[in-house]
Amino acid sequence: MTSPADSRDEYRRRLQHRQTTVIGGVLAVMALLTIVCLAIWTGMVPAPYEPGFATAAPTATVAPEVCPPKDATTVELASIKANVYNGTDKAGLAGGVADVLTKAGTQVAATADWPKGSYDGDALITTSQAGLVNAYTLAQLFTGTVRVQLDTAADAKDATVSIVLGGSYKQGILADDEIAKLKAGTAIKAPVGCVSATASATGK
Repeated sequence: MTSPADSRDEYRRRLQHRQTTVIGGVLAVMALLTIVCLAIWTGMVPAPYEPGFATAAPTATVAPEVCPPKDATTVELASIKANVYNGTDKAGLAGGVADVLTKAGTQVAATADWPKGSYDGDALITTSQAGLVNAYTLAQLFTGTVRVQLDTAADAKDATVSIVLGGSYKQGILADDEIAKLKAGTAIKAPVGCVSATASATGK
């Protein structure tokens, strides 16, 4: 006949055996994982997968500004034909600028959303080589940061200017009376870091 004391001893032995088995199994697995990790780290065993490394998204390249022709001077606003584009989702930007230009005598041919989508800058003016003087003449009407770039897709003989208003544009155009004071024949200063129209057209 088994006494209560013997039953308790047997229970303690089974419990101790179970604990020893579980702890021993955990230690064995940890030891195995350590050995495998060391083997992978030293190159003895290839990694089961290649996690790779995160790479920064490519930074968009900003085209340099194109220089005005040498010794160029501004022309009469009435002699310029321009398109005004809204490069944002803010309604009314292109229409407001178009109204100011029309009052100043500029021939506004089109007012629309920019076909290329959105523009994050202030104001972008593009044209062919034939329209660079026109572009720089209109650039003086804006008070913010204006970039003049060559439109290589435009007809080389087409002097029409395209004005793109971007996300940073804050109604930065001169008032009517200030525009009236601007005179044709003012020397055009080339922006710092600009490239020649020939180099810009060839992408050099």
